Amino acid sequence: MTYIEIVEKIRTANLVLVGLGESLSGDLEHFYSRLAVLLKDKDYFIVTLKERSALEQAGLLPEQIVSPLEEGEDSKSWERYLHWLGFTLNQKLCIVELGVGFLHPSLIRFPFEKTCYFNQKSILIRIHETFWQLSAEIAKRGTAIQEDPVLFLTSGEEAER
Repeated sequence: MTYIEIVEKIRTANLVLVGLGESLSGDLEHFYSRLAVLLKDKDYFIVTLKERSALEQAGLLPEQIVSPLEEGEDSKSWERYLHWLGFTLNQKLCIVELGVGFLHPSLIRFPFEKTCYFNQKSILIRIHETFWQLSAEIAKRGTAIQEDPVLFLTSGEEAER
């Protein structure tokens, strides 16, 4: 799947769930800016293992971000996320995992797979250099890309022009 095809999947989805994993590195400021452009005018929620402040600085809405590992993160953010997630069933949902590995699989990787499995109208796009594989249960509705997610997203900007 190309960058342009991923952009189209996000644009045509009713809802977008994004997971940002521990292995994201490089020009994260530019990466977050590109993510903000992709999610503009979408109903989205971001679960991040990174600091939320950089996402907010990129223009992403603080009430649509949860950072479960960040010190000082309150339970209200997680409750907002679970509430939002409850309305995704039977909706056209695009799930995007960027750099999510196995350091904390119970926070993003496994729950996102479960969400995709139960919501038959969902798709999962997983971009990771090492752990890009999809489970057999969701492989038909998923796309696995073995690349650095930061480079994939920021270099895809050229393709959009």
